[in-house]
Amino acid sequence: MRRAGLPRSGFSLLEMLIAVAVAGLILGNVAMVLGSSNKAFEKESSASALELQIDQTLDRIVLALMGASLEQLDPNAQLPAFHPQLEFVQSMGMQDGAVVESPPERIEMTLANGEVTWRENPGAPSERAVLWSRWARRYLEGEVPNGLDDNGNGLVDESGLAFVIDGSRLTVHLSLERPDSEGNLVAYSRSSVVHCRN
Repeated sequence: MRRAGLPRSGFSLLEMLIAVAVAGLILGNVAMVLGSSNKAFEKESSASALELQIDQTLDRIVLALMGASLEQLDPNAQLPAFHPQLEFVQSMGMQDGAVVESPPERIEMTLANGEVTWRENPGAPSERAVLWSRWARRYLEGEVPNGLDDNGNGLVDESGLAFVIDGSRLTVHLSLERPDSEGNLVAYSRSSVVHCRN
């Protein structure tokens, strides 16, 4: 029995239930905020990785083509044509008054799996190959296979890796695409102009 005038000690069952419910609401909100920020971080990380990949791949292509001879590019895809692969040789310098050239090289995109690959001595027993990217789009960003120039760059239905020669300029177009953590496709496109050796 309680004596009159003495303060009550402890919590009632109702007070405990209210405290547990409030704590549950607070923890639930904290978990939702952390979960959404984690998803946003993963999505941003995926986009950043793709952006880094396109920059690195395009830089490798440009560096490989800077020493190439414009007259020896094969195929010689003049505007308004493009090609998803390009064979070339690089001028290595002079020896005894003659130009020394590198072994034949090829940069290509495989349409079936979206891989961008560099090859030295393509098709020969001594062929070397390096995979530069595996996320090339089938068509350049903004382009659909309909016989029209959908993205306004003067080319029709161009592939995700497209080489175009206009006079002494070689333009490289590249689009990469990759799903983010939620399965949504993220795409980036870049173009670069290469001035080959004459």
